[in-house]
Amino acid sequence: RLSSDFNLTGFLNTDEGKYVFVNYLGNEGTISKNSIGGVNTNLLPKGAKVINIDPKAMRLTINYENENFIFEL
Repeated sequence: RLSSDFNLTGFLNTDEGKYVFVNYLGNEGTISKNSIGGVNTNLLPKGAKVINIDPKAMRLTINYENENFIFEL
C-alpha cells in the first residue's frame, strides 16, 4: 500500500541536513531522517519511519509495518 500512494520527487542536501521531496495522498512536501508518519509528518503513513536518505545514490529507505521499502529516482 505504501508504494502505490507514495511518490519520491527529489532530493535536497544542505548543511542542516538531508531532505526528500515527496507526494503522499495528494500532499506535497519534504521529509527528513527524523520523519515519522502520524507523529511529525502527514507525508508518510502512520508508523512509517525514514531509515536512510542517500542523495548521491538518489535512494530513500522507509520502514513501514516491519518491512523496508526502497525508493529511487
